[in-house]
Amino acid sequence: MKKYIYTTIFFFTLLFISCEDFLQEKVYTQITSDYIVSTPSGMASAVLAMYNKDREIFRNNSDTETTLWTNMLMGDDISVPRAGNGVPQFGRLANLQGSTGNVGRLWRHMYAIVGYANLVIDASQRVDMTDPVAIQALAEARVFRAHAYFWLIRKFDRIYLNTRVTTPENVNDSIVYTPADPDDVFALINEDLNYAIDHLSWETSQPGRFTQGAARHIKAKVAAWLKDWQEVGNQVNIIDQSGFYNLVSLEEIFGSADLNHSEAILVSQWSKGIGGWYINPNTGTTSGHRMPLHFTPNYHQEQGMLMDFESGAYPWGRLFPNDHLLKMYDQAKDRRYQVFYKHTWHYNNPAGLPRGKKLGDPLVPVNQAQYLNLHPACTKYNDSYTRLRPDETQSFKDIIIYRLAETYLMGAEAYYHLGKTDSLSYYYNKTWERAGNAKFTGTITWDMIADEHARELALEGDRWFFLKRNGLLIENIRKYGGEYIEKKGVVLMNDTLIRENVQPHHVRLPIPQAQIDIMGKENFPQNEGYN
Repeated sequence: MKKYIYTTIFFFTLLFISCEDFLQEKVYTQITSDYIVSTPSGMASAVLAMYNKDREIFRNNSDTETTLWTNMLMGDDISVPRAGNGVPQFGRLANLQGSTGNVGRLWRHMYAIVGYANLVIDASQRVDMTDPVAIQALAEARVFRAHAYFWLIRKFDRIYLNTRVTTPENVNDSIVYTPADPDDVFALINEDLNYAIDHLSWETSQPGRFTQGAARHIKAKVAAWLKDWQEVGNQVNIIDQSGFYNLVSLEEIFGSADLNHSEAILVSQWSKGIGGWYINPNTGTTSGHRMPLHFTPNYHQEQGMLMDFESGAYPWGRLFPNDHLLKMYDQAKDRRYQVFYKHTWHYNNPAGLPRGKKLGDPLVPVNQAQYLNLHPACTKYNDSYTRLRPDETQSFKDIIIYRLAETYLMGAEAYYHLGKTDSLSYYYNKTWERAGNAKFTGTITWDMIADEHARELALEGDRWFFLKRNGLLIENIRKYGGEYIEKKGVVLMNDTLIRENVQPHHVRLPIPQAQIDIMGKENFPQNEGYN
């Protein structure tokens, strides 16, 4: 998809330039009304533009790395933050409010996707829907809308349900904004996903586009949220038996620039080739993302260290695996402990070696500052493939959104609740054995499933959602959030503020204050617990 789809995206993203409104972008152009909403090819082109818009959530800009701030850095039981402007509000839950910038950005981003999807869905009423191009475009647009609403309802709990297209004729109409009934939101999500499942193929010649497998995976996630375990099991079984997906080796999961392998179900596409980057529709400028930087500690600040690819290249060190997570692995048997993380840094600068040290010797932290600079790091986003120099800050490595390992873990969870031990064992052991562990033949408990979820999917963005839907978010953060490490009487890490700060209302984000100001607090009041 990198070279095929995005070569035409810049032109079509121009169609969406407007005053980026809080719930939907207002689209006025004549070409929009005459082309997109009246032809199958116009619908298809609008869908292509949506992929570029959706990719913005990762791009190389501190204002738009929304996924990192509002999800991965949101605070959970298996990670610890270091620094950055957004860390106190998200990573430590200190004074998180509706005025916090990335809260509004997440809301606007998802509603922009909804607005684009509504445009395509509305267009389907006026075009020949026997045309395969129109059917494909409609199916993809409906997955986009379902996915955006699924993000919104899980993050905010109270949202506005919008299926209306903004046109020149209705742009000034008065709207009363009130929180939607969650049942109505999930009904629309499932309706959209069902259409997509019925009309999307399992395969695509353009990696990164929604497929039937991706729609079914999202459907399983929705069902898990609603605790419809039979539906989760059904969707997982269909994906498993489809023959289109297989687990790959641990090294292959994240070990290249192109991550469109058989385990990947949905992948955000990036490359240095034409169309492999995010295109700003307002300026035409392009950019990559900075995911590798956020997970690599500032090792280069230590004496005797230079930036190099072996050490992780350019570091920022925003988020690390905590000690609670790392203790979940059998360090002698579970290969994920080594493949997914870097635990030790070695002197690599001959000009700056401390006295008595030689190249290749390990660095051993003796205080908190050193421990932060040499903290164990998640290597899932490491990129020595698209960056020519270790001091480059932009990455063009693909980002996996969903993969089969998560599908299998949802299957294990479903069959635990359904009491079907054979199926539970089958799905639990998929990732467990792949990691190098012997097949587990005993009784699989809920805690084992929760721990395997952490071991396999750590720092991929699902842990916060997993804990919330299982009613464990506040409890687990109070027990394990942040990190405290003491060795031989020396405190190496003491960042447990999130345990003290977390409150029951932190199971949801605040409604962006700017949106309340527009919608009217009498119609759409702030979420309880936030000012």
